[in-house]
Amino acid sequence: MNAKALVIIGIFSIATPAWAAAPTIDQLVANPTLLNAEMDRCKHLGMAANDDARCQTAWRAEDKRFFGNGVTYTPEPVNIFRNTPNKLVPAEKQRPIPPAPAGAPHG
Repeated sequence: MNAKALVIIGIFSIATPAWAAAPTIDQLVANPTLLNAEMDRCKHLGMAANDDARCQTAWRAEDKRFFGNGVTYTPEPVNIFRNTPNKLVPAEKQRPIPPAPAGAPHG
């Protein structure tokens, strides 16, 4: 290679902007300003945002910021009404719950 080719390659490498690395989910959660900027960018993309990897990362970060890392459901449901079965299985017969013993009559 001659010196002119090296100079031209050097100029193009300096003049070409480096692509910024896409932020991770944790970076977006930690920086709400950056997250809002990404969400605005995705809003302006319209339907093309569905295929954009940065928009999908921003949506996951928004979900993580909103829902957190906790359990999203109660593992064991609370049975408020005694007479309703805990689970509905057609093949299994449920025993009727006897009524509560009556106390002294009110009068």
